[in-house]
Amino acid sequence: MIMSCQKLFSFIYYKKLYLLFIFFLNTEFAYGQSMFKDPSVLLDPTGYKFRVGDTVKILVRGEPDCTVDSKINNDGNLRLVYLGEVSLVGMTAKQAETKIAKAYQTKLIFRQPIVSVAVSKYIDRSVFLTGALNKKGPYVFPPEVEAMNIVEVIARSGGFNDIARKNKVYVTRTFFDEKGFARETKTYEVDVEGLSTGNIRGSSKRFWIYPNDRIEVPERLL
Repeated sequence: MIMSCQKLFSFIYYKKLYLLFIFFLNTEFAYGQSMFKDPSVLLDPTGYKFRVGDTVKILVRGEPDCTVDSKINNDGNLRLVYLGEVSLVGMTAKQAETKIAKAYQTKLIFRQPIVSVAVSKYIDRSVFLTGALNKKGPYVFPPEVEAMNIVEVIARSGGFNDIARKNKVYVTRTFFDEKGFARETKTYEVDVEGLSTGNIRGSSKRFWIYPNDRIEVPERLL
């Protein structure tokens, strides 16, 4: 009888532990899913891609004369020893290594070159904030980030001040053509308060901010 009670208590105890584990697992999974579906930033899923203005260092093993540490020009190119200008913008470091090594082989400069490519200095990509904020001025994006939710940008840059009109924030964005010339400028009105609390009309739950955007927060009427 005593043995049966012990087995029963053991069964109940381990069953509770099992149910608790399943609950925890499901909670973590749901949280992870929600974070994945509603991120505060847009990351480049394939890794950082070189941009105009990045300073890139290139090494060829055993060939110190081929070392280059310079900035990608406005055409998206970098001048390399023996190769001239090579287009790197929009490529990952691994893709650039493969491209450069193949170019050296194709031109019969090196038989089996081992190329190393890395960013030595990222170009600053920022947005500018003005108006009723605790901290005005530029906010610099992390290098791997393509865009950020406006709620996150304002929070990271210091947040609204006490007289901010949070439900009517203006975002000015300039669009460029393929040659890099300004094509048009648009201004959007964003209800940041509604986005942050979830009380926003329509299906969109976030407003993405891109580098070079300008955010202006007006003061509310007192």
